[in-house]
Amino acid sequence: MDLELTEEQRMLSESVRAFVSRELLPHESDVEKQGEVPAELGQQISQKALEVGLYAANLPESVGGGGLDCASLAILERELGKVSHALQGFAWRPT
Repeated sequence: MDLELTEEQRMLSESVRAFVSRELLPHESDVEKQGEVPAELGQQISQKALEVGLYAANLPESVGGGGLDCASLAILERELGKVSHALQGFAWRPT
């Protein structure tokens, strides 16, 4: 059984890692202090995630989602796990 990441999965990991570093980590401390994600920030994060193709990654392509397989979703979750759950939700889960 081959457990190595595919090239596509490596690219996904790098892409999500960069997104987390650029768009989420800078807000982590403020969100912790405030105890919530300000609505405007949440909208900005969702829009940026949509622009880079992360938003709705867990939904089938037939309904506008990313259509990722289970292994790719686990990779996405691993990288998003570097920030609070509050910030993660705006990055890829539709409301």
